[in-house]
Amino acid sequence: MALQGAEEGTVLLKNSGILPLSTSSLKSIAVIGVDGGAGTQTIGGGSATVTSPGTVWPLTGIQNRVAGTGVGVAYDDGSNQSSAASLAASSSVAIVFASDNYGNEGSDTSTISLPNNQDALISAVAAANPNTIVVLNDNDAILMPWLNSVKGVFEGFYDGQNWGSAIAALLFGDVNPSGRLPVTFPAALSQVPANTTAQWPGANNQVQYSEGLKVGSRWYDANGLTPLFPFGYGLSYTTFSFGDLQVGALNNGQATVTATVTNTGARAGTEVAQLYVSDPASVGEPPHQLKGFQRVPLNPGASATVTFTVTAHDLAHWDTASNSWLAGAGTYQVLVGGSSRDLPLTGNLTVPTTVTANAATAGAGTAGTQPAISNPFGMSSRIGAPAGLALSGTSGLTYSADGLPAGFTISPSGVISGSGTARGTSTVTVTGRTSTGQSVSVTFVWTVS
Repeated sequence: MALQGAEEGTVLLKNSGILPLSTSSLKSIAVIGVDGGAGTQTIGGGSATVTSPGTVWPLTGIQNRVAGTGVGVAYDDGSNQSSAASLAASSSVAIVFASDNYGNEGSDTSTISLPNNQDALISAVAAANPNTIVVLNDNDAILMPWLNSVKGVFEGFYDGQNWGSAIAALLFGDVNPSGRLPVTFPAALSQVPANTTAQWPGANNQVQYSEGLKVGSRWYDANGLTPLFPFGYGLSYTTFSFGDLQVGALNNGQATVTATVTNTGARAGTEVAQLYVSDPASVGEPPHQLKGFQRVPLNPGASATVTFTVTAHDLAHWDTASNSWLAGAGTYQVLVGGSSRDLPLTGNLTVPTTVTANAATAGAGTAGTQPAISNPFGMSSRIGAPAGLALSGTSGLTYSADGLPAGFTISPSGVISGSGTARGTSTVTVTGRTSTGQSVSVTFVWTVS
């Protein structure tokens, strides 16, 4: 599971034709940086701390991957730039592993630049060898002043004990990258929503929360800012296209949205289809709010239909006058694509009259007159092995589900059962409906391994 998480969660940010690597075209690999060896940073502090029986270093993972192929692997910790650049110059490809400061709750950072002169190290290596790849381990977005000088960039965040094996598989294309950015990477510190002293750390014991609703990617979209890499972004070794968007009408508080995803490349890969909603301008909400995503593994030339359930609460905003969630009457734009800035499919969803859409809290029984379902937040099972999950919620609900892994079904009473027939991760949306037409949905991830 640690290996799978690192392989699927790592994000390919740049590839100028150098990746995936091939042992048939390489004579030597330079692994550079403390983070590439025994000092590799695979965990953080606080809730990012993980205890494991041992860690596979990137150096070890790469050595294991090329063993017996005749490709040499040499290591330099990067403490001396001249030494690192010399090794890079004499190698077929240079891979620089860099990491951020050890992050944890309860502390902040004054910069989003790499610490310990690592930017200079990367620039020196790239100047010595144009075939330079950078692999990052950090806990948030960073600046990349060397981006135009390198041919490839991976973002791994904190990758766990099997990081070395995972990055080797990704570098050589044994695994096709499918991770997507969960945050926006700004082009400069001045772009981020909270970038003034008044906002943080504040003055006279007061912090100004002036960005309001424009949190994360919504800030960049609302202000027309072009980030270094947008929210939801991630490259692959194959290509995908989107088509055939269908937006159903809002019925009993929910609408069904479908689209077709096609692998247009020559390699098997996984796309992450993302659905965003833009409210009518009169509401005053930020644009392009993420409301759903689904991982779609596809062979070359294959297509699949992704299905999303958009509820009235997904369309709602908080109305202070009525102290409730309201989906105002009007036309809502529905957008589907591969990232927050790559949304080729657009359609409209009309709400004819204002709808009160109070949210049902997972596991809370009922919220006013609204039904509720207890969210399991995650499920895993072994391929071919029988597995089951019983959903619980407000009495009298009739259940249905979208996105169940192949081999599983759900009964009207909310019992999911079956045996997984294919490995992969699915985004499951379970919907419960009352006899009067009210509905509530919960979404969670199910992994078959």
